[in-house]
Amino acid sequence: MTVGEAYFKLLSVHIVSLVSFVGETLAILSTIFIMICFFGIEGKITKKTYLTAWLYSVLGLVINLYGTIVEYSRCKPYWNETVDETFVDVPVNQVLQIIIFIASFLTLLATAIVTFKKHRIINGIISFIIWIASELYFELGIAVSAVYFAKIPEEAAEDMSALTKRMGNMSSSAFFISYFVVFCTLFLLLYFGMIKKQRTMYIGWKYRILFIIWEVIMVIVPQLPISKVNSYEEHIRYMGYLIGFIVPVMGFAMPMLIISIVTRRYAYEKTLIQENYISAELDYIKQYKKDQEETRAFRHDIVNNLSVVSTMFKKKDYSDATEYLKSLLGEVRDMSPKYITGDEMLDCIVGMKASKMNEEGIGFSVDGVIDGGLGMKPVDVCSIFANAMDNAIEACERLSDESDKWIRLSMKRTDKFFSIKLSNSMPDNDKSFDVTRLFGDGERVTSKKDRNLHGYGTQNMKAAISRYDGIEKVDAEDGIFTLSIMIPRTA
Repeated sequence: MTVGEAYFKLLSVHIVSLVSFVGETLAILSTIFIMICFFGIEGKITKKTYLTAWLYSVLGLVINLYGTIVEYSRCKPYWNETVDETFVDVPVNQVLQIIIFIASFLTLLATAIVTFKKHRIINGIISFIIWIASELYFELGIAVSAVYFAKIPEEAAEDMSALTKRMGNMSSSAFFISYFVVFCTLFLLLYFGMIKKQRTMYIGWKYRILFIIWEVIMVIVPQLPISKVNSYEEHIRYMGYLIGFIVPVMGFAMPMLIISIVTRRYAYEKTLIQENYISAELDYIKQYKKDQEETRAFRHDIVNNLSVVSTMFKKKDYSDATEYLKSLLGEVRDMSPKYITGDEMLDCIVGMKASKMNEEGIGFSVDGVIDGGLGMKPVDVCSIFANAMDNAIEACERLSDESDKWIRLSMKRTDKFFSIKLSNSMPDNDKSFDVTRLFGDGERVTSKKDRNLHGYGTQNMKAAISRYDGIEKVDAEDGIFTLSIMIPRTA
């Protein structure tokens, strides 16, 4: 092999290295996606998110381009001379590895800062830990698979560290390409399945802890020496079982189980939202039909009613005519909508919940009108305000019968925002749960005993508000709970 041929082999190593940098960039973006879509962290994916993350690939390009130039200058004087295979070996630069590690941390931290809205530094550090854990998880899976399919369990039987020696410190082309394929697939699935469709599938702490325990087991099990065997052949066979069956099954079983559980719960949440939406629409239609029937009846009788009033005035019976007109005006008021918000879907929600408030003896009032509507999808309006009013009603229900139960909805439109406040009375010293944590990052808070089926409403509200770049704030003081929502206007 000539020096020139060796150089092109070195060049292929740098190309594969650059591919690995791209793979790690996709892993960084996937981690940010996971934080938003599955951990409930409030944030928005923008161009800044992508630009910041891709700086890591730019770093990889610079490093590999520099290495390519340096090696070319080293090889050029001896281009046609013969060398052995060791010439192609790229020495491991510990300082460069440390620099790359620090760069990956800073890149992920910067990406988190430009993406997340709250606790950016802390969430950035958590994202980095998740990124490292996911890398270890996939590296182990790829490495173990490589050992098994290469049919070299004998070399890993004595010690799993032999795998590292065989794989060349995990720097083979097959490993880096596999790494790129895995994280590229994960990135595309998250982007097209979650980010582009603006979906969120919140994973509770119970499943997060379960997955952490599972990952620790995944790392420990392959390291356990299988010493209690009668022969070397049995040792080799057991190692083959571990590498070929136990680790792959463990690696796929837990993620698939968590995905299955979260998917079922996601479908359940969407069903609840759709049920609220459909119920509001049906109530609105029923009320509309009722109003139409009353209007037709009023029109049918209006000629007779006006004739009676006319007769009373001719007879100069002004007192009875006045009383008769008052009763007619009362009928007109009864036919008019009691609550008008300016948004058709919000009118549906208010009408539906007002009936329940009336049954529970809860006073309700609406202050202000949003002319032209909120400009939001009806399902999102339903998700936000149906949940918010349900929470307000539940808070009032915890009050004693002698207490003053009330809910107040106030709205106003400024040049740039829709400002909406929903206030309600609540127990003054209610310690069943901390209401100020209702919209915390990744929080799921509920006062109900069945936590498995409740506490997701606020997460759905938060996700819907975030889709419109809105912000929410809660305040609980002196027996009054207030939810404030600001939604930017688009027109």
